[in-house]
Amino acid sequence: MVTRRQRRINELMMQELSMLLPGRVDDPRLATVVVTHVESTQDLSAAKVYFTTAAPADDETMTGINEGLEQARGFLRGELAGLGLRRVPRLVFARDRDYESGARVLDLLQQISGEASAQGDVTELPGAPSTDEPAVDDDAG
Repeated sequence: MVTRRQRRINELMMQELSMLLPGRVDDPRLATVVVTHVESTQDLSAAKVYFTTAAPADDETMTGINEGLEQARGFLRGELAGLGLRRVPRLVFARDRDYESGARVLDLLQQISGEASAQGDVTELPGAPSTDEPAVDDDAG
């Protein structure tokens, strides 16, 4: 079970890493990295940092990003030391596939919606005013 302190530290680390990665790390592979969330262990000895990329990326690009994060690990831990934690957790990086799956589902829904509206198959919701009839103002008298 995640404690309140652990949750607070996770959020603090996520905010700090989100600011550090695109700005302070000079590796061009990390220019589009987005930290989605952080999960630390109960004793705060390790923290799993979930990431994705803002730009569409294939597996080869994601592998390069992961390598860049591994190389920047020491720098990132040093910067996290400024947060005032007694012990800075060991960082473990993991690709956030849930985030990518959600983005893929949204893209598919937009495609379906676009195809349906292009074909004229958009059905009106029950109770929605028809576009063929003029609106009647009940308050006018």
